[in-house]
Amino acid sequence: MKLKEEPAGEVRVRSIGNTVTTGVKVLDRAASSLKIERMERTFPYAGKFEERTRKEGLHLWYNVWFSKETSATRAATEVAFLDGIETAVPVPKIVSRATPETAWSLYGVRTGEWLFNDPDLSRQWYLDNPGTESWQKKGADIRLFDVWKQYNGNPAVIVAVVDGGINQEHPDLQDNLWTNPDEIPGNGMDDDGNGYVDDIHGYNFVDDNATLVPHRHGTHVAGTIGATNNNGTGISSIAGGDGTSGSGVRLMSCQILKSLTSIGGEVASDPFIAAAIKYGADNGAVISQNSWGYAATRAGRNASSYINPVHKEAIDYFIKYAGCDNKGEQLDGSPMKGGIVLFASGNANTSDPRIAAPADYEKVVAVAAIEADYRKASYSNYGTYTDISAPGGSLDGDGRIWSTTTERSNNYEYLAGTSMACPLVSGVAALVIEKYGVGKKGFTPEALKEILYQSAYDLDEYNPRYAGQLGHGCVDAAAALEIDVSNLHPFILKSNQITDNMLIFSVSSSMSGNGKLILYNGIGSKVLDLHLKLEAASLHAVDITKLSAGYYTLVYQAKGMEIREKFIKY
Repeated sequence: MKLKEEPAGEVRVRSIGNTVTTGVKVLDRAASSLKIERMERTFPYAGKFEERTRKEGLHLWYNVWFSKETSATRAATEVAFLDGIETAVPVPKIVSRATPETAWSLYGVRTGEWLFNDPDLSRQWYLDNPGTESWQKKGADIRLFDVWKQYNGNPAVIVAVVDGGINQEHPDLQDNLWTNPDEIPGNGMDDDGNGYVDDIHGYNFVDDNATLVPHRHGTHVAGTIGATNNNGTGISSIAGGDGTSGSGVRLMSCQILKSLTSIGGEVASDPFIAAAIKYGADNGAVISQNSWGYAATRAGRNASSYINPVHKEAIDYFIKYAGCDNKGEQLDGSPMKGGIVLFASGNANTSDPRIAAPADYEKVVAVAAIEADYRKASYSNYGTYTDISAPGGSLDGDGRIWSTTTERSNNYEYLAGTSMACPLVSGVAALVIEKYGVGKKGFTPEALKEILYQSAYDLDEYNPRYAGQLGHGCVDAAAALEIDVSNLHPFILKSNQITDNMLIFSVSSSMSGNGKLILYNGIGSKVLDLHLKLEAASLHAVDITKLSAGYYTLVYQAKGMEIREKFIKY
């Protein structure tokens, strides 16, 4: 719940006789009947980051535990009506975005000249798809190999993996773990004043301590982004360096899942997810990687509509403060002014954005999955909220994603899902930041998204049923690192042939914010006039069902600029 103002005294649950008090006067009236057992700040005291925590109102959020005799829905409903309470919602259950395990067989190992000497690179078709197998099509990958020669990961780029705990002992990950520079291991003190004790490589938000529990899903995601390259061991990763000491991105583990074995359908109800997202921003990460979403109810929809408000505020905080000081100014040595948050879209094969939450939130990058033949993965969610796609693998057979895992699963394994697609985009984002942000100032998340989206290659020709619903296309590392950033398109119409009544377009930061969309028919009559407020780079959809078939001219006006495009509606 979020309070309207800070409590006057200490917040602590006490029980005397039949009376329960909390320290929050407006709540004390209901505390006994609702059987409140425990209350804590959702975002713990943040030490040197407390100033901006309070500035953004995050100190007003509290987690409230009740007796099992009281349903969370009933409690939230009753608390929300109390004076002094701004909002109260049940904590949603969450699931990882990997698919349940299925049998697989390894396709023939490729031979050839490789830039890196990692023995499992031949299994990683999604980095360079040769098209030699029946289930493959050449080029259905992220087009990475040429990029590696110049950009392969820089330690100034820190990626917060909000997921299961990263396996710290993994031989392919040890060298690229983020290490808190001002924390002394094992002394039981908060040496760096960030509000967390002994957080050397991240923090376990499930158990509320610094002991990271190795997790298959979280380790798999981390390996795709930043396993050590060219070390003669296991896999290659997108941004894991070139094998020289100190190269590669740094992986920060923000643990919100703990189960060692479950994949797909793994459910956790963790009230500290928001704190885990915020932790990344406070400790130097500029990319927040999230391959999880809300568990659907028996009715097939999320218990909370769209996004839990405390998660929304944590995401907004990350976007605003990652790489920045308490005033929101870019820190020296930070590669970006602000942060980017990525979410897997989910595996329910639906366009319902509520099933994809929190990926449907307009400020995050929502990632869908394709298979090794350019087609939408059978399981992948899709829709106009989707921003970009990446290989997530097929459900079974050979075309899944090979990456690092726990020792219990023999250190490497195949998994599939939008969970596996999302870190591919995070990894490419890390390379773009390396090029445009490391050693420079002023690079922003908005500019990063524009580069990723405008450089993506088209998927609609392979997926006519899902035209405009797989984002801007598939992430393309080579194009993203070669794009002319001085000449980005201010307005992009997804297609000038409309067959499904949806006009889909995006604007760059030069035309974001308040704008006006006007449509003229073939004889020059105005048929639509809309005022819109648009996020930069995100896809936007306008329903033109009421317009008859024919030729139209689109005019978009914003910030003193005007764009004209022609399209035909069938």
